[in-house]
Amino acid sequence: MFDRTDIRAAVEAGAISDEGAKRFEAFLKARNDPERMLDPENLRFLTNFNDVFLTIGIVVLMTGLGFLSAISMINLMGLPGMTDPETLQEATAFAGKIKMVVLLAPIPMIVAAWLLAEYFCGKRRLLLPSMALSGFIVWASSIAAAGLATFLIPDEMVISGSSRGDFNPFQVLTGMGYAGFAAAAIAAGAIFWRFRLPFSLFLLAGSIAGLFYTAVVQASGIQGPTLMLGGAVTLAIGLATLAAAIWFDMKDPTRSTRNSDHAFWLHMAAAPQIIFGVRALVLGSGFDEASTQFATVMLIVLVLFGVISLAINRRALIVSGLVTFTASLWVLVNNSGWSGLNSLMLTALIVGGSIVLLGGGWRTVRRTVLKAFPQDGVLGRIFPPEPA
Repeated sequence: MFDRTDIRAAVEAGAISDEGAKRFEAFLKARNDPERMLDPENLRFLTNFNDVFLTIGIVVLMTGLGFLSAISMINLMGLPGMTDPETLQEATAFAGKIKMVVLLAPIPMIVAAWLLAEYFCGKRRLLLPSMALSGFIVWASSIAAAGLATFLIPDEMVISGSSRGDFNPFQVLTGMGYAGFAAAAIAAGAIFWRFRLPFSLFLLAGSIAGLFYTAVVQASGIQGPTLMLGGAVTLAIGLATLAAAIWFDMKDPTRSTRNSDHAFWLHMAAAPQIIFGVRALVLGSGFDEASTQFATVMLIVLVLFGVISLAINRRALIVSGLVTFTASLWVLVNNSGWSGLNSLMLTALIVGGSIVLLGGGWRTVRRTVLKAFPQDGVLGRIFPPEPA
């Protein structure tokens, strides 16, 4: 059983020419279901169940290694043998050792995960195990960097929990956030540079977004950002991520190369931020109960979002809005006279039926939607035509 990843890998290895690969794809398209061969969101996480088995082993191994490293560092620093500090000097030494544990404990996990990635990702190209390893690398890197940032905190402040004129605990916490997200972004970028793993772009986009959110929190002060400000920033970051995804899509309008996979994970990162950003801007304040007007506006926005998703051929954008779509529809149904289980039943029927109909007739609906979009030039590459 072959898929596009195998064919493109054969081209990159020189086992088959690019023209031969295109003819082979055309043959498979004519023989098999085109949905499986040419779908831009054909998830290729698994080659067989061994990938799941191996991933479970990696998760258990990395978890055990993390605990082993932490316990070893605690023992190495002599923390178990220390009694309750009785003087400021003892307390300061205790705080310094805790900082060293937080900084150094994640390093063995980073090294081990990277070495395993060299084999499972770099050599064997097993995607699901590679995704798990990249997640551990990014997470451990962020912890280590945040631990490094704790050295900005005076040891006596860690012990007493108090503050002084030249020390602002809130600023130190945001500094730890900057360090953690920056390290995560660097680690994700390194994984993408080394292995070209599409999932690493999802981690990279999330890390960069975290840096911006930390900046918003810092600028807003200890009270935190308002919902309107947070929504505007979230929407802006989501749209920027969406633009990056579309850039990869434009490089591959036929959705036949790895650029399509790169775009998929960026779409996955962009869509929730866009939906949450729009919701925050529309709601305007706090966690007030949604009104009929709010639900109507959100439904209109989500329907337009769905049309764009169809036009660019990305189901991920629609999936990200399902929760908000369902909640908004439930408000309208509930306020129209239905209540209780009847309201829940009708909402479920509408949402479920819509998904089934859209999933079953995706290509047919796309052809209808694409009539309203240009099919030439740059826009033609953003909104690729649907094969007959």
